[in-house]
Amino acid sequence: MRLRVTSHPVADPGSGLSRILSAGPMLRNTFVRPPSYQVGYLNASRADLLRLGALFRVAATSSHSAIYIPVPPGAHPMAASGDTHPMPMLLAREDTGLRPSDWPDLRHRMRRASVPLRVTAPAARSPDRPDDVRRRADRHPARFAEYAATIVITARAELLFWIGDWLTAAGDRVAQDPHVHQHGESFLGDMVGFFDPKGTDQPMHAFCVVAIEPIFHQARWRKQRTPIG
Repeated sequence: MRLRVTSHPVADPGSGLSRILSAGPMLRNTFVRPPSYQVGYLNASRADLLRLGALFRVAATSSHSAIYIPVPPGAHPMAASGDTHPMPMLLAREDTGLRPSDWPDLRHRMRRASVPLRVTAPAARSPDRPDDVRRRADRHPARFAEYAATIVITARAELLFWIGDWLTAAGDRVAQDPHVHQHGESFLGDMVGFFDPKGTDQPMHAFCVVAIEPIFHQARWRKQRTPIG
């Protein structure tokens, strides 16, 4: 998958990070909310799930780049989770040396320069992984932190690839999901096995992933507004 991003050179001397790739307005229907009772929330459309999976795989390919995913405009808090507001995400391999506390300075550096760029994400694979990969994920889970109003996720390349493949597979299921066609949204599953509460700054062990398809919502609203007879 080819993706349009904006490259921001940051040249962090304290780590191997040289640029941040911003997704910009690419993900118009992706809302990531921080954990409540150790479960985070990810709501996204089918197209956004496919792009988000690709972005995780892009993050997995470079030890010099991080991926920034801003909050879409007009995002609302989720009342069912204590009025929790969506937050932007920063993704990177752990060997970039990125620390959550680096983010405010990096965000400031992003404003200095930007270059439009197209990147090619590696092709998705099956989200199924052999036992040895799962054991390594148990020993070295992804790190999840909230810092400066941003969710920061760092992990080994192998694990970022796996998360990306999981998201792509979830996106592929949306088109055939009867609940999406009936209600405009559907629970796709809990993303588990990637995060460990004991190894995170903000305890989280899963993402609750829900597909949202505005086109189906709009169709239902139009039907409700159409007078009968």
